[in-house]
Amino acid sequence: MSSLSLVNVYKYYSPHLCVLNDINIEARCGEFLVLLGPSGCGKSTLLHAVAGLHKISAGEIRLADRVLNDVPCQDRDIAMVFQSYALYPSMTVRENISFPLQMRKMPAVDRRKAVDDVASLLQIGHLLDRKPGQLSGGQRQRVAIGRALVRDPSLFLFDEPLSNLDALLRVEMRTELKKLHHRMGRTTVYVTHDQIEAMTLATRIAILDRGIIQQFGTPHEVYNKPANLFVATFIGSPRINLITATSQNGAIHLNQGELRFGVPEELVKAAGQNQTKLTVGIRPEHFSIPNERPAGLDSIDIDVDVTLIEPTGSDDVVLFRYAGTEMSALLRAGSISNPGPARLRVDMSRVNVFNQETGTRLS
Repeated sequence: MSSLSLVNVYKYYSPHLCVLNDINIEARCGEFLVLLGPSGCGKSTLLHAVAGLHKISAGEIRLADRVLNDVPCQDRDIAMVFQSYALYPSMTVRENISFPLQMRKMPAVDRRKAVDDVASLLQIGHLLDRKPGQLSGGQRQRVAIGRALVRDPSLFLFDEPLSNLDALLRVEMRTELKKLHHRMGRTTVYVTHDQIEAMTLATRIAILDRGIIQQFGTPHEVYNKPANLFVATFIGSPRINLITATSQNGAIHLNQGELRFGVPEELVKAAGQNQTKLTVGIRPEHFSIPNERPAGLDSIDIDVDVTLIEPTGSDDVVLFRYAGTEMSALLRAGSISNPGPARLRVDMSRVNVFNQETGTRLS
């Protein structure tokens, strides 16, 4: 296993177009690192730079103790799985998987054993004599993964490998990928725009926007302590509720200075004594029905106007208005049966407060 380090990496397409801006990331040995962000944020460009498909403009890419900046992609000891599978349609599954070994001129007997081992690991041994056109999308993706595994590289790269699959198959393949990583223990870098994939697969997540790392941390850290408003709104479904507020005279007020509820003392101190424009963030699951959760020092009850209830199975997404703002709560199914006045309990220990102008989290 090898660690991957990206140090002060820049990528310019022109003097005025910087797509990677001072990227500093380290994927530790055996780590599953996910690059997450919206389309056009630079995550695939960064992955391709690691693979050697793009040359960086400045900085350093290191795999273990080896600097890769000027190393050709075929000599980097890296295997990559693409979104489009990239299988040879005229070759059988066995031939597709063994192709990288054939290029290395490995003896036929050793190639066959390596392919059989990988096929057994991925449970595709019964498909070895078929061609890609005879396979389902999930089976093709397993073959593409097998072709990467058979090389036994120091680093695996995945470029949105599940985006072409239907919803149910994506869930199944996501589980298989996580199991595979636990068995193999190889350092992996995975690109996706799907936050659920990122949260379920990652050891740590690097969230990018406009070529800049917005936050780098564990799934727990980026969800519960988002570094800024971009991370807070990008992570989480249903998305976080945001309320406009101000800090004045040691208290936080919502909407036109009307005091609605308190927040933890450390957040008030972080906001400061002078009037500051703030944004208060509350995740939907931090609401509950008062009779379902005991009141505590860090909770408060609020009266709301429920406008819509969206059943999702075991939970309901309840839309309501509070403090002049449309918000949502994730409640146990049936907790609220009809639109209209209702009372909700808020877990204020989980609240996030952001500086509205800079977007940064205060505490």
